[in-house]
Amino acid sequence: MQNLTEHFAHVLLFACPQCERPLASACASSKQNLEEADAHFFNPHCHCGWTGAVAGMEAVKHWVQPWRGFTAEVGAAGPGDGTCDGRAH
Repeated sequence: MQNLTEHFAHVLLFACPQCERPLASACASSKQNLEEADAHFFNPHCHCGWTGAVAGMEAVKHWVQPWRGFTAEVGAAGPGDGTCDGRAH
């Protein structure tokens, strides 16, 4: 049986709070709406040495791209699993 669930890549652009360089993060979701990824926490790393947790809602820009081939189970998102589905942390 073919999996008919659509998947999306959520790409978020943050500004480093220390040096203002752009930092990109992404996660996969079965949902196209922005709310799931906005509630998700990301842990970007900057070339200046800064690292820390940022909420998706802090992104300077957030866009969604249809994504083929993602087959991870949808459920509660875990740290570092690359998904943004599930409950907010």
